[in-house]
Amino acid sequence: MSATAGLLIDISPLRESRRFRCAFGARLISVLGIGLLMVALPVQVYDLTGSSLHVAGVSTTMAVALFAGSLGGGVIADRFDRRTVMQWSRTAAGLGFLALGLNAILASPALAVIYAVAVVDGLAGGVSGSAMMALVPMLVERAKMPAAGALITLTSDLGTMITPAIAGVLIAQIGVPFAFFAAAAATAATVGLIRAIGAAPPPARDLRNPLVEMGQGIGFAMRHRVIRAVLVSGLLAMLVSGPLVLLPAFSDQALNAGPATLGLLYAAPGAGAVLGSLTSGWIGRSRRKGLALLASLALMPLGLIMAGVWPQVAWSVLGLAAFGIARAVNNILRYAVLQQHSPEDMRGRLSSLQLVQSVTGTALGSMAAGVIGGLVEPGAALVVYGGAVLVLLVPTMLFLAPLARLTAPGKPAGSPVKPPVEPTGIADKGKDGV
Repeated sequence: MSATAGLLIDISPLRESRRFRCAFGARLISVLGIGLLMVALPVQVYDLTGSSLHVAGVSTTMAVALFAGSLGGGVIADRFDRRTVMQWSRTAAGLGFLALGLNAILASPALAVIYAVAVVDGLAGGVSGSAMMALVPMLVERAKMPAAGALITLTSDLGTMITPAIAGVLIAQIGVPFAFFAAAAATAATVGLIRAIGAAPPPARDLRNPLVEMGQGIGFAMRHRVIRAVLVSGLLAMLVSGPLVLLPAFSDQALNAGPATLGLLYAAPGAGAVLGSLTSGWIGRSRRKGLALLASLALMPLGLIMAGVWPQVAWSVLGLAAFGIARAVNNILRYAVLQQHSPEDMRGRLSSLQLVQSVTGTALGSMAAGVIGGLVEPGAALVVYGGAVLVLLVPTMLFLAPLARLTAPGKPAGSPVKPPVEPTGIADKGKDGV
């Protein structure tokens, strides 16, 4: 294998598992459809109200519902067939998108409908996201988890990079209603692909009160040193993403640039993330995934510091792209390590905690960045924020130390490595038809 080939993303899960191909296709189409919605919805709300407060209100409503849906979705995914959970949750979301389209073609669209659908979409997205994260390990071998995680991450990165431009053109040429109907159609296609995955029930176990089971998942995560460290590192990673809210002010005040340059700044992390995913082939062969995870976590704030320390367009774009590369690698490693250490009967609840930390960490990071941005100029704010996160890494190493000792295939350094036991439900080649 050449050095270049060894860097390229490992697509073997797509070749070897028909069920994973269906899940990958469903995820990709879903991300593209939701991307249309994420652009069309703020445009419509602002056109209707002329109020940024209502735009923020709809976004906040969806985020709160996503938080609740993620927590509840983890319990649901551990109690019911994960394929069925995804089907019903995406169907609910698709009906919501259809309602948005019908509402948009009315002479006077109702703002209340938009808020109601924001709740439905947030809840459905949280439930289906938890179920998807718990489902993927049932479709591939344990050794293929980093590759599967990279492919799933790539769908989000591609959606982040290309969907806003597509949505902008569609809305400008055809209108907001078409974007909503296109999102509904994409969701219908997603449901069809999910159905093709086949049954994916969780292991049989004694069921208890859902709130008790949620508490069991949180308690297990806090007691398990590796999972606890992954979640703490994930919270830090999401905090680092907060300063992206400073980009409009940074473009205007530090770079003296217009909308075109701002578009480049917003696109740079997504482009870097795509590059990070496409060159993630080394992750599956790495025996020190924990150290790689910590290194990528440190590189994220360094990318922000690089972007802000010398306010030149090309340099800032490179810094944000470096941030995106590190973020993609960090996402892939966190997903792989978490899933490789999660018991099958708790996989949904532990996956939901990872989704919840994404929502809360990014929100807290955005708020903190906004405060810092109000005290110093935007370029300095990026540098100060990135430096603060690096300083914060030092005391948190007490919690992250288990990652530094982690070796393949999921044992702390110095522990005997036993042959991995495949999770219940992994599709073999006979079931995949290959």
